[in-house]
Amino acid sequence: IGIPTTDDKDWDGFYSPGKIHYTEFDKDEYDVEWVKFDDDSPMPDMMKTIPHIAFLVDNIEHALEGKEILVETFSPGEGVRVALIVHNGSPVEFMEVTP
Repeated sequence: IGIPTTDDKDWDGFYSPGKIHYTEFDKDEYDVEWVKFDDDSPMPDMMKTIPHIAFLVDNIEHALEGKEILVETFSPGEGVRVALIVHNGSPVEFMEVTP
């Protein structure tokens, strides 16, 4: 789960195009990813204000077929591709990881 916050944390990374600070979910006891958006972040308000769940997928293009796209596919790091959809009024993240 990804939870937006305005608090400062011990950030693991910063995705500069989206102006997003984040923690690594796999370092958290409960697999929580904390995200904080800079004031001038271009990301949608839904992503900035509503927690999202995330799913690992084998093929991100296949997972996105027929879905309402909130954030187009982007790569926050090497071997990782992420996209977000809107599902029943909430953001849902798909993540594809290649070795």
